Formats: sequence, structure tokens, C-alpha cells
Amino acid sequence: MVDETVVATKLEQAHEYTNDLAEMRGIPKEEYVSDVVLQRAVERTLMNLIQSCIDLAQHVRAANGISSGGTAKEEIRALGELEIISRDTQQKIEEAVGFRNVLAHRYGEIDHDVVYEVLHEDLHWFKRFQQEVAQWLRDRRS
Repeated sequence: MVDETVVATKLEQAHEYTNDLAEMRGIPKEEYVSDVVLQRAVERTLMNLIQSCIDLAQHVRAANGISSGGTAKEEIRALGELEIISRDTQQKIEEAVGFRNVLAHRYGEIDHDVVYEVLHEDLHWFKRFQQEVAQWLRDRRS
């Protein structure tokens, strides 16, 4: 059984991380690329945001009796299969999971231009994820 408190807590965490990242968006690219502390703050917050999405998905998948595929992308995929999130959102969040792995495990050099682009172009997908899960949660209560 889905623990709505767990889902709500993860949604709140994702919301806070999304807002934190939104506040960092106005920084000029040249400043971002030259500021290691800012880069680390953005990278860490992105990793935390993506992880909160994964944690939420793991809980919902397990509570619905769907066996784990063993990867974080498969956790997100389960939300799509349960029709909790749209296929478009599922695909973008799965891509974000791969991006989180690059950031977390430092596969090669981090391309700060790409991180800057994600910061400025992709936050709406996380908002959409939150909205879709929140709607699903509201519908369950009705």
C-alpha cells in the first residue's frame, strides 16, 4: 500500500530542490562556468532532485507489488507503466537519471555548458513530474 506521507515528503523535497535551482538560473553563463562553488551547488542540487524522484518512484513501485528491475531508470519507468506520469515525463526523467549518474560518478569531465543548459532548459520537466504525481495522489484520495 502506498504511504501517502512518503510520497508527499518526496514531492516536497523535489519542490524545494526545483525552487533552489530556479533561483540559480539567472546567473550569466560566463560566471557559472568560472565559479566552481556554484557549479558544485547546482550539480549537487540536481542530483538531490533526481534522487528524490527516484526514491518516490521506488516507493510507489514497491507498494504496487511491481518487482524491481534493479535500475533507477526502471523505477521511473514503473510510474509510466502505472500511468502516474505521462510517457513524455517518464522519458525526460529517465534521461535525467542518466545525467545524475554522470554527475554523481564523474564519468569523464563534467561539461559545464551542458549542466548550465539543463539548469535553464529542463527544470519544467521536474515541475511536470511533481504536478503529475500530485494529481495522481489527489485522485487516489477522491
